[in-house]
Amino acid sequence: MNVACYLSDPQKEFETYKSMIVGLNTCRLAYSLQENLVIREEWIKDFWDNASTKKGDVVIKSKVQNKEVSVTEQDIRKVLLFGDNASDLVEYSKEKFMEVLVKMSYEGSCPLTMKKLLHPHWRFLAHVYLVCISGNKSGLDKVTFRQTSGVVSLVEGWKYNYSKSVFDDMLANVKTINEKYWYNFPRFLQLILETKYPKLPVTAKTYDVKLMNHMVFSMLNQKSRDNVEIKYQNKRKLEKFGAFAEIQEEAPA
Repeated sequence: MNVACYLSDPQKEFETYKSMIVGLNTCRLAYSLQENLVIREEWIKDFWDNASTKKGDVVIKSKVQNKEVSVTEQDIRKVLLFGDNASDLVEYSKEKFMEVLVKMSYEGSCPLTMKKLLHPHWRFLAHVYLVCISGNKSGLDKVTFRQTSGVVSLVEGWKYNYSKSVFDDMLANVKTINEKYWYNFPRFLQLILETKYPKLPVTAKTYDVKLMNHMVFSMLNQKSRDNVEIKYQNKRKLEKFGAFAEIQEEAPA
């Protein structure tokens, strides 16, 4: 999906999410979450229609407007400013991240992490990761082992190779590996192509990209969703911690 995140102050009825919004605006994913630019539809289609690679490759080669282009993990790291390193992990052990999920009031088991069984505060973070950073096309309630590692690393400040995670998702979408490829990562690809190939011909047709808006808070609140079979039971008091801890208001002088 790769949409731009909603990072403005929440409405008054959802102001409990303010610390989450502040954390997202200042975290290492901030640039990649909010950069919203004009996306050239022909560039994205050209890239995926012509992309080629094979298992074990460290580069995706393609053609955009008849010009040879390539994307690597390092390109992603340089352009999206994740601040990670090639040596950083992309998966932590279940035992390690389960300790964090418990603090996030998670009421399910692993793997897979079920987004709807997280407290709504943390459910929002998982949702942002799935729709803005991951290569998911659908199935936005199930968070994979690797995606869960990425989410908890963001919360706790653990080292994590977001660049490799994104690149691996791109590799899995190349038609020489996946015949059912789709036009994935339009926002990230546009940023990479513009940066790496500034002389690519500008095309007129642009993507009408859906943007996350303030309605996301009510959408993730299960109180308004009576058709949900398995619901979050609110068994544990919300604990805001790590990069998304409660904001400490300064006392007036």
